[in-house]
Amino acid sequence: MEKVFVTGATGFVGNALAHYCLTQGNETHVLVRSPEARRNFSPGITVHLTDGSIDSLRHALEQSRPDTVFHLASLFLANHQPEQAASLVTSNILFGTQLLEAMALTGCKKLVNTGTSWQHFATTEYLPVNLYAATKQAFADIATYYHEAAGLSCITLKLFDTFGPGDTRRKLVNILLDAARTGEALDMSPGMQIIDISYVDDVVTAFAQAARLLETSPKPVLKDYFVSGERLTLRDFVQVVSSTLGRKINARFGARPYREREVMQPVAPGDLLLPGWQPHYGLAEGIRLLVGQSGHAPRSSMSLRNTGFSA
Repeated sequence: MEKVFVTGATGFVGNALAHYCLTQGNETHVLVRSPEARRNFSPGITVHLTDGSIDSLRHALEQSRPDTVFHLASLFLANHQPEQAASLVTSNILFGTQLLEAMALTGCKKLVNTGTSWQHFATTEYLPVNLYAATKQAFADIATYYHEAAGLSCITLKLFDTFGPGDTRRKLVNILLDAARTGEALDMSPGMQIIDISYVDDVVTAFAQAARLLETSPKPVLKDYFVSGERLTLRDFVQVVSSTLGRKINARFGARPYREREVMQPVAPGDLLLPGWQPHYGLAEGIRLLVGQSGHAPRSSMSLRNTGFSA
């Protein structure tokens, strides 16, 4: 049995990952800031509280002694206001650095980190789309120090867009589902930007595969990989959702301009796609699973052994 420790487990992907690990027989620990967050987890998951300090993080890691830490905690802001800059730095750089320090103090050597495709503005070179992406890169650079000085083994998974059951974010899929139900008109951009979208079960198995790569590596590694799903234009995206639901979506393309620094063509993963992993769900099948119109069992019910994560 593996011991795993998940930060950001009150978020969409983090919560799915924590419950996935539990169902596969792993001793699963999560880190939260509020006692009320306990209600978000199954009884078999051990919840640790933190005030964000190194002492509280060290205590949680000493209590759990995880084999692998999954770091998903972050503050996401597509476009920040001046007064939000400090919060981005605190959440995405300072907290993560304190986690790395606590890991070094407790001898925890394996980290699966979460990055973003927005660290690359249509190029495989570092070029951040926004301040959020810049803070993600800053933390990854700090992790390099712990790799060199403390023997940290770290894989950063750079995610594109995600969707699936349990997602309460006001993201594109949920907006379109609401519009299909209500008939509400949606003012949209011209719609020629490419969207890379992954179903949550595929994302979860990517984290499992990354942990497997860390486990089997004979020496500490420091790698970045992309987790890429189906790609299609926004116009085609709306059409697929509409066709899958069998309902019209009143999308008014061109009613609003592209947003500032719109990513028209996401970075191509190329040979930086996570090794040993591939997505199993396209947008249409994911939508069917999400709305309960498919009889297929979600792949998160698969054994971790089948996805490359030892249990």
